[in-house]
Amino acid sequence: MNSSSFLAAVFGVFAAFASYASCKEATGEEIIEKGPTRILITGHPMVDQYARVDQSVVDSLNFAKGESNGITPETFKALGERVKVESRNAGGSAGNTARAYAYLGGAVTFFGVCGDDDISRDFSKTLVDYGVEDVTMRVPGLFTSQLYSLVTPDAERTMYLLFGASHTLKADYLNPAIMDDFEYYGVNGFMFANEDQVEFTHKMIDAARQRGKGIITFLANSFCVRRNGKYLKPIVDQSDIVCGNADEFTELYGLSGHQEAGKMFLKRTKGRKPQHKIVIMTMGPKGALVFFKGKYFFVPPTGVEVVDTTGAGDFFAGSMLYGLLNGWPVKKAGQFAVTLVGDIISHMGTLLSSDVRAKVDIIKSTS
Repeated sequence: MNSSSFLAAVFGVFAAFASYASCKEATGEEIIEKGPTRILITGHPMVDQYARVDQSVVDSLNFAKGESNGITPETFKALGERVKVESRNAGGSAGNTARAYAYLGGAVTFFGVCGDDDISRDFSKTLVDYGVEDVTMRVPGLFTSQLYSLVTPDAERTMYLLFGASHTLKADYLNPAIMDDFEYYGVNGFMFANEDQVEFTHKMIDAARQRGKGIITFLANSFCVRRNGKYLKPIVDQSDIVCGNADEFTELYGLSGHQEAGKMFLKRTKGRKPQHKIVIMTMGPKGALVFFKGKYFFVPPTGVEVVDTTGAGDFFAGSMLYGLLNGWPVKKAGQFAVTLVGDIISHMGTLLSSDVRAKVDIIKSTS
């Protein structure tokens, strides 16, 4: 399916865009920022454990399927005794995004709070191996947050989180002057779990704005939108760049559907002083749309057989942003995203396969 017929299906034969006659499909050759662009991302350091389970296991836990669910230490322990872990690696939404950006060659720093334990060292090693500058804080006596990502036969992942050191973050744990060294501050939708995290996030946004730096907001998860929407919405409204999936956007703004979200972002990215510079809206197996300068660009789906969708949105955002903010044409940015996400969803866990590097090098070397 080409981009025009796809958009006709999604947006209703495109008649809905009649009032935006000057809004058109991008060529894909546009370069948005030449870069290099440095990003600071804060989030919840976490180690993910992946297991395949029957639907009955997810049903018995009585939490929302396909989302992130906080659980007690007792439930977490019982779950560990019930499932067979196939893969274990550094995760967390913000960490995944940072790894994708850095893997492709982008300059990104990650901050969060870990326990002073072996799990935190595993987390940091993975970040560093992918090229991320890791400035996580380690607190003795606390444990690093963990989660189980349970994958049902339909390839849907449901996450069960045991929060530890990540949720002890205080507003004064990071000197806001650090923003002198970055072009953008990345806000993650999970970073509003308590009042301290809310205060921290607003403090860092203020620090970025006072220095003339940009804001990138990652919605991260529908759970985040429902729980943290009152904080997220005003931040999204003032963000230079916004990343999320179509369902998250429609829920955040109370829209009737994906078509209305598309129309809104065409309008918001249009003009000499647009409300947003870039909006990235993923649509699962239907691909993604990137809005900028009152235009849209369609990124096709990966076309691979899906095994596990954990981290797909995070890796899409990180890889797409690498291309858009570091001198690559929009079309190339989409190719980076499709390549990384296509690998991530083809196996359990969020570690990239060894052959991805060669694929990326080919994309970079071809005209």
